[in-house]
Amino acid sequence: MEAELQQQFDEMGIEPSGPVLEKCMELALTYSINDATEFVEQWMAFSLSHLNGDEPTNENLGEFERKVLQVKREKIGNKKTTHYTKSQPAALEASSLATYGLIEDDPMMDEYVGKSGSPQPSTPKTVNKQSRLKSGAAFSPASFTPQSAKRTPAAHTTTTNGKPGDIVDSFGHPKLITACTWQSKIEQTLPVVQKLLHNDAPLTISNLRYMNDLLYDRCDDLHDRIVDIGQALVEKKLGSTGAAECSWYPQDRHTLDALHVLHAVGMIHSDDDGPLDAHSALLAVLNTDEKCLALNFSQIKSASIFPGQVVLAKGFIPRGDTFVVEEIYTDRKLTPPPPLKVDRDVHFVVAAGPYTHSTDLFYDPMHQLLKYLQEHRPDVLLLTGPFLDAEHKLVVELAETFESFFEKMIAGIMEAVGTSTTVLLVSSQKDAMTPAVYPTPSPMVRKTYPNLHMLPDPSLVDLDGITLGVSSTDVVDHLLSQEFAANAGERMHRAINHLFNQGTFYPVCPPADENMSYDSQLAQKYAQLKQLPNVLILPSDQRHFIRLVNDCLVINPGRLADNKGGTFARFLITPTAPTATSSANMFNSVACQIQRI
Repeated sequence: MEAELQQQFDEMGIEPSGPVLEKCMELALTYSINDATEFVEQWMAFSLSHLNGDEPTNENLGEFERKVLQVKREKIGNKKTTHYTKSQPAALEASSLATYGLIEDDPMMDEYVGKSGSPQPSTPKTVNKQSRLKSGAAFSPASFTPQSAKRTPAAHTTTTNGKPGDIVDSFGHPKLITACTWQSKIEQTLPVVQKLLHNDAPLTISNLRYMNDLLYDRCDDLHDRIVDIGQALVEKKLGSTGAAECSWYPQDRHTLDALHVLHAVGMIHSDDDGPLDAHSALLAVLNTDEKCLALNFSQIKSASIFPGQVVLAKGFIPRGDTFVVEEIYTDRKLTPPPPLKVDRDVHFVVAAGPYTHSTDLFYDPMHQLLKYLQEHRPDVLLLTGPFLDAEHKLVVELAETFESFFEKMIAGIMEAVGTSTTVLLVSSQKDAMTPAVYPTPSPMVRKTYPNLHMLPDPSLVDLDGITLGVSSTDVVDHLLSQEFAANAGERMHRAINHLFNQGTFYPVCPPADENMSYDSQLAQKYAQLKQLPNVLILPSDQRHFIRLVNDCLVINPGRLADNKGGTFARFLITPTAPTATSSANMFNSVACQIQRI
């Protein structure tokens, strides 16, 4: 775990000494923290709240142990032995925090210490049409749909560990975060250039031709993918000389049946319909009479594989079609993100759908977000679908077309944010008004706005020197639900690395969601990830996260409408590092937080 801790501190721009790293190891073992990322995140939250962002030392690690780790352990013990009445928990826990000297209502500590009361049901307030128009959010069907207007909104029970406005995750240089006001100081509109193009054009409804690919074409694409990624894996592991001398995929059955150690490139498949495991993994190797090899992991120390992944496997074949794997390689040489080219501060707000609760169509979380936007006026607002979920149980009650409702939603959003914010809206195949296909073309609206940009899913755009990637499809959850992993490191880190090393926004094959209409020809044209962006937005049902992977800032803002408490992300990219001596990397150029709505 020492290496993982060192890596996590490195990504935060911290270089702990040997004794400090040993102390961190000791604390992690003592308090049963097996995830290095979790330990470092808890330390950063404590440092920002109580030490003004100071780096860890043996002395302040002792303070961290007393005020966070010991308190957390005691609270867990108390929960196991103490029975509270409904009116007691909040007061008892508040007094417990005061006893240990923690700041009451400290948002940075809520996520780690567990400050919470009993779940309090809240009923969304219905707002009349006049008040919605004043706020610039006149798109809720409650204001114009007879069926919905008569409906009494159901109570939404929340089980959060905090309250609206709490900061639940942070990333970036502590001094930069502390100094950030999260408000744009000047009005600026950024030019938006789409980079996922085919024949010099992005994916739109006007040029969409889908579900016409033939089985032969799909097989051809998979063959080319194995060859392209396989060559890159071999060159990274064996070098150009070794790649030339080694048969990087077996050419015939005689090579496969050899008892000596060999390297084989192929694509991972599953032998059954469930998630991949050690007994169901197959390797489809080229030029093997169209047969798959059953993978035996009895000799391997670590692995992380999923269906559709191209890998380089090292091992031997003792008999038949069983490949005993000794090592499995998935990393290739990546094209790094382009250098940031910003000459001024750029403020972003990112939110992911759904934007209303599953029991109503009042869009209260969206209204709360628009209030925040009116107060802070960010330079860029990025919203990802679904905006009107086709599977919402009340969608059939709309008294107008899906397209008309979406037009009103866009009008309300644009009126609220004004003209100084660049608005990016990313489509979703779950939306009722878009074609149910992946990749998904950008939705269409009749009225045009100079600062509104409708984008397909996935998208890669250049924002005046900042390369931003985004996908509304929950590829992180799909990867983690299908993969087989053993001693493979932190799960979010490896899921993101899978995307980078496979060179595509959606590498799972077949798709993890049986309702997902995946078009291989469209994906070949509009879903490739050949170069790492500066920032990658990956909304997911998994817990919100902020990660720096291969110098790419990856953010899952969470869902804006969530029964556990909706969240959104805000981040600042600055052209200057906080100190003259700090190195030029994303940690020193970015301040990022995830906030409860």
